[in-house]
Amino acid sequence: MANNITTHLNLWNDVFTSRPWGRYPSEDLVRFMARTFSKINDRSSIRVLDVGCGTGSNLWFLAREGYSISGIDGSEEAIRKA
Repeated sequence: MANNITTHLNLWNDVFTSRPWGRYPSEDLVRFMARTFSKINDRSSIRVLDVGCGTGSNLWFLAREGYSISGIDGSEEAIRKA
């Protein structure tokens, strides 16, 4: 089991090292957040946890919009870039 997890994490580290993706937030996330929270004035009161945050593009967007954010990812390379 631990070997499978290590293999999986190494795969994602390779992906985040070799591809320049993750620069922009997901359009689905942008639409969801706008539709769900557009009427809330104090966005800092909304806490968002992005599990599998990758390089942090969704977190970057959410922080700019004023949300309280946290992210976690198993890939060290992704976290380094985030």
